[in-house]
Amino acid sequence: MKSFLLLPWPAIGFLVFLGCATAPPSESQRTIPLQEASLDVVIEENEGLEVVWEDAKDIREFYRGGVQQKAQAEKRYEAKAYPQAMKLYQSSNEFLTKLLQYIPEDYAQYPLYEDTHILFFPHLLMADNHLKMGKILHAMERERSAQRHWKQALSSVKESLKTERTEWALNLQQELISLLPPKK
Repeated sequence: MKSFLLLPWPAIGFLVFLGCATAPPSESQRTIPLQEASLDVVIEENEGLEVVWEDAKDIREFYRGGVQQKAQAEKRYEAKAYPQAMKLYQSSNEFLTKLLQYIPEDYAQYPLYEDTHILFFPHLLMADNHLKMGKILHAMERERSAQRHWKQALSSVKESLKTERTEWALNLQQELISLLPPKK
């Protein structure tokens, strides 16, 4: 141990730097492709018995309820039933906001139980909800409200990217940047 203490501090710093420089990239630095993490995959993982707000008691149920509300909203959005889609997107965000009080990060491999993991992207789902609500408001010529939703969506995407780098989030971020006016 004494021989280690005799090394000059710059040499120790250099050895630490070498150790860091040669370390393999962590799993979180890898960009997760759409085939592994996308809205369709998340919706498919959360199909089944419908969760209603009054019955949701744990994090998993709030997440599942948020995803299920979003799935219904997506169907209404595609059918151009915008008032119903807006309500469902808002309901989805309420479920997701509740669970973010307890788990504030997105995870590509959230442990559900034992060896079972799920895609856990509350920030990303909320970002997509705000994107779609902004598009609905834009179609209704309510530009200021649309811009507000898109800014919220961009904020949620950035939160998601802090913990998981996904192609889904990067694509969503690019779309949002294209919709927002450039900063002056």
